[in-house]
Amino acid sequence: MRNRTLAVFITWPFLLSLAALLVNDGLLKQAYPGLITGKLSDFAGLAVIALPLFAAFPRHTRAIYLALGGAFLWWKSPASGAFISYMNDVQPLNIGRTVDYGDLVALVVLPICARFVARDPRSAVKSETLRRWVLPPVMAGALFGVMATSSHRYNQDFIVRAIESAAPIPRDDIAEAIGQVAKARGLKPRKPNPPHWDGAFEGRGVFLTYTFQDDQSVGVGINIDPGMFGNGELRRAEKIRDEIKKTLSLRFKGLQFEDPPQAR
Repeated sequence: MRNRTLAVFITWPFLLSLAALLVNDGLLKQAYPGLITGKLSDFAGLAVIALPLFAAFPRHTRAIYLALGGAFLWWKSPASGAFISYMNDVQPLNIGRTVDYGDLVALVVLPICARFVARDPRSAVKSETLRRWVLPPVMAGALFGVMATSSHRYNQDFIVRAIESAAPIPRDDIAEAIGQVAKARGLKPRKPNPPHWDGAFEGRGVFLTYTFQDDQSVGVGINIDPGMFGNGELRRAEKIRDEIKKTLSLRFKGLQFEDPPQAR
């Protein structure tokens, strides 16, 4: 059983899935941000996890289907929000994900993985020398790829402030302007959580919030859940930040923009 499980790590489906996960998160999301690169990590990531599980527990295929399907549904739903917040509070690496039920289409890779593993993967790897030298770096790459896909959170935060001679900022109008930019960029409204947020939007790897701090300032937070190097989503967040600033500057007079020290 152990040899069967280890052998699957150096079969072509696993290596292809791992390569797709690393290349997509590291390069393709930056060069070609969009639907395809957004979904590819889900397909490849599930395959990287499912193939060893099916090999290790060949008599529990149905249980693996249910466990991975349920875990993936939970992860892609708002139900995992509290867990993510807790983990980000207790450990140094921030994790994140985008709530998108369309990502569940990636579950179609599970029966494909199960069918491949049903054939003994050891037969596809004849050389013990190959296993001995290739297996350690491949397993290290798999661990890095799966962890990096859900880590690294970047912020594009700023504060909108009325200058001293200006009247208090028009809250409703500013909230409407931010909402229009969010909608134009494919973000959808979500329930503010924690409650001190006055508004929140999410979509395509970007999470946007705004909070009126007092009568003369509003804090805008733009967080992203990127791939391994924060590429496509980071560029999208920067565009949203710049568009919000431009829109507010054109619509309202007497505003200034400040980047807080902790923004990065």
